[in-house]
Amino acid sequence: MGESFPGRLGALLQFNKRRRFAMYQEEVMVPIGDWAKTRLSRLSDTDKIRDVSRVGSGFGKNISNWIGRDKAYPTNVLHLATECNNKNHSAAFPEELPQWFIKLFTKPSDTVLDPFMGSGTTIFAANKMKRNAIGIEIVPEYYDMVNSNCKKKESYLLEKGVEYASVANQ
Repeated sequence: MGESFPGRLGALLQFNKRRRFAMYQEEVMVPIGDWAKTRLSRLSDTDKIRDVSRVGSGFGKNISNWIGRDKAYPTNVLHLATECNNKNHSAAFPEELPQWFIKLFTKPSDTVLDPFMGSGTTIFAANKMKRNAIGIEIVPEYYDMVNSNCKKKESYLLEKGVEYASVANQ
């Protein structure tokens, strides 16, 4: 993310294993605000057609496309609170940041790879969201810190606490 300064944007890179990758945009949609009720109740003729931008950008809008929607795609800038508790790491970030990308690009039981694990924020977020997570870290102290805070998964063949009838040989 780069160095964080108040009011400054940080870059975030996201890599995919394949050229054709899954993106679940509906998972990160945000509720449309109350503005829609009044604005969409009084559409002009221009609002009902694709009105090309007057600044010559080539972009346009058709406001009537918003009728009946209760959610919209978010902007490309995420507004998140800064991380106050640095988790014994100099570059900690809020858990909402990896959560947003995890929702956008994965489904439960998919695997998230964090090649620069640091304080483990991405790993913890992925686990909370029922994703598998792999973290790579070269600083032993950070690895040990994250490893000691991770909940260990138990692998079992049959459900705990359930008695199964034995099957007699035939």
